[in-house]
Amino acid sequence: MVNTDPTYKKRSAISFVYIVPLTVIAILSICIHFMLEEVIEAQSDTGKIVNVSGQQRMLSQRVSMFTLEYLMYGSQDSKLLAINALNSLKNNHKYLLSEHYGAQVLGNESPLSDELLAMYFKEPINVDKKLRMFSDRVEEVLKIKTQTLNLDTAQESFFSLAKEPLLKAFNAVVIQYEKESVDRIKKLHTIQGIVIIVILLSIVVELLLVYKARNKNK
Repeated sequence: MVNTDPTYKKRSAISFVYIVPLTVIAILSICIHFMLEEVIEAQSDTGKIVNVSGQQRMLSQRVSMFTLEYLMYGSQDSKLLAINALNSLKNNHKYLLSEHYGAQVLGNESPLSDELLAMYFKEPINVDKKLRMFSDRVEEVLKIKTQTLNLDTAQESFFSLAKEPLLKAFNAVVIQYEKESVDRIKKLHTIQGIVIIVILLSIVVELLLVYKARNKNK
């Protein structure tokens, strides 16, 4: 049975005026919550990636330094330190590209940007190729007894790689990671600002509708 009471209809209209804007505000507030969560997560994840990619610069120099010490003095401690640093360098590289290779296995598009893909796998930067060349040469040198090694040739073969091409490549990657992090967070902040404006406008509209509805009921 339909209620035809005018008072009931007025109450229903006022309730509708309240419920719709409040529902919109509630939904938008939830959206802001998830956006804030995404910003926090993005900063956390990007901070770790930037930190790991930044470590690559230090590790490449550390590998070179201890390898050179081994060549000069035959120190087994230096050799061990060079091997450990090289392993860390390669493990970091695998970590930074883990999502890329994971996506390839699943046949999905790489999560890396076009710029990062070019830096990792294309010339002139080609971090992946430079790192493999550096790693192979260091491992080759560390397997040879220092007494039978031409120091000048060995130093030229790997130390020159670490000083310029590899270090510059790592620097370029770190800068790109930082740039993409800033751009992503700026985008999320922009969306968040738009949602806040919509919430404020919804509140204003609700107040106007309530005010109008009350005036009609007088």
